[in-house]
Amino acid sequence: MIRATIAVATATAALAGCRVDDLELAGRRCPCVAGWSCNPATDTCERDPTAVDAPVTDGGLDDDALAGTSCLGAPAGALLYGNDFADLIGWLTRGGTWAATDSEAVQSQTSAMAYAYPAGTNGFTAYRTAARMRATIGGTGAMGLVARAQDGNDGRFRCTWTPATGDLQLQWIRNNGPVGGTLGMVHVDLAAVPGYDPAATVTMELKADGAALACCLREVPGASVTGSDTRYPTGAPGLETVSMPAAFDDFRVNGP
Repeated sequence: MIRATIAVATATAALAGCRVDDLELAGRRCPCVAGWSCNPATDTCERDPTAVDAPVTDGGLDDDALAGTSCLGAPAGALLYGNDFADLIGWLTRGGTWAATDSEAVQSQTSAMAYAYPAGTNGFTAYRTAARMRATIGGTGAMGLVARAQDGNDGRFRCTWTPATGDLQLQWIRNNGPVGGTLGMVHVDLAAVPGYDPAATVTMELKADGAALACCLREVPGASVTGSDTRYPTGAPGLETVSMPAAFDDFRVNGP
């Protein structure tokens, strides 16, 4: 399990328990901290709009739950965000009914579209997302991960797994909600997977790096798909269900 942490650029000094990054630095004299740039004409600090905050180093972070070889084929980069869902404070939800229950993010409705993502991550660009997930009720619905969700509308990329049928799909979603197109899809012969259980927890990984998109399941051989699309260059990572209740755990976002 990993406890909640969000990537924020910090200076090493602290004042009365506050990070330097929490202070308003606009107009302050150079030099500047990470995430701010110096305007040489005025010798003052300006917020860098292209900066992605650096990850916090936290000795209490527990990566054991997601330890193991990535199915994306390369180790993940530095941690940008993590959550073990002791609560859903700071998360934005679209559709469905979301709650933190027994350290899982649970979407409990059979809804055509339900997704959630952490606030403050809509500026993320290149990253990979991983989470453990399980269907809580059987059926032919799907569960998965979101990449580059657009703040203020439903535009996003998503990778969904249908545990009853073995379909893994990488899609882009229009800004008003419906599927815009399928970028990649694979059908896994579940009868050929020893001991396969559609109710078992699986670990999904989804990467967005430039135009390149990739998604896979660690526990299901052959469940790997790639695609390419440039319509959403930035946006938030998150969770999604499609016409099926599901529970999610050990959500984290790393560099690609």
